[in-house]
Amino acid sequence: MYMDKPSTAEPPQLELGTEEELRWRLSLLAPTDLMRGLFLNSVIDEVRLHLGEDAVRRCLEEIGEERVLDFFNYPHHTLMRLVYKASWLLAEKLGSFEKGIWELGYASCKTFYASAAGRVLLLMAQGDPRRLISNVPAAMEAASKNSECKVSLTGPRSGVIIKHDLMPRQWIEAGFLSLFHIAKVKGAKVVSRSLGPTENEYVITWE
Repeated sequence: MYMDKPSTAEPPQLELGTEEELRWRLSLLAPTDLMRGLFLNSVIDEVRLHLGEDAVRRCLEEIGEERVLDFFNYPHHTLMRLVYKASWLLAEKLGSFEKGIWELGYASCKTFYASAAGRVLLLMAQGDPRRLISNVPAAMEAASKNSECKVSLTGPRSGVIIKHDLMPRQWIEAGFLSLFHIAKVKGAKVVSRSLGPTENEYVITWE
C-alpha cells in the first residue's frame, strides 16, 4: 500500500524516525493537545494485525496504558509516542520506519471515517472528490484541536491542501489517500512536500 517517494528530513537536519526527532515533535505539543482514543486504537489494531499480541503489549507499555477507549480523549503526545513505537516495530517487517508510519496513517483515516463523525462527512461529500477536499478542515477539527489546514481547488480534478500539523508528513499523506480510496474515487494520487518544519503541502489529483 505504501508508495516509495523521495524523503525530506523533518525537521531540517533531523532524520525522520530517530529518538531525537521524536523528542523535537513532543516538545511542540502542549498538555492541552488531545486526540480521540480511536486513533490510538487504529495503531494498536495494525500492530496486532502485522506483529501479534506481544508487540501490542510492548506498545501499550510504551504509553502506560492497559487498554484504550475510542471516545476518550488522550494527550496528543501519547499518540505520538505510540505511533513512533509502532513504526519502529513495523520497520522490522515492512523495511523502514517511513513505510511503517505510512501504513499507520492510512489505517487511522479508515478508522476515523468508520466513526459516526466520519460517516457524516462522507455522506455530506456524496462521493464528490471536490467536496471531500473541501470537507477536510471539518474532519481535522473533529479529530484534533491543534491542527490547521488551508484547502484550494486547483482544477476539476485536483486540489491542494496546505497543512500545519505536528504529525509526520507521511502519516497525513497516507490518510488523505485512504480517504479517497474509502470514497471510491478513481485514480486518486497524493504527492506531498515539506514547506517547513511543521507545514506541508499535499497535492491531490484524480481521474
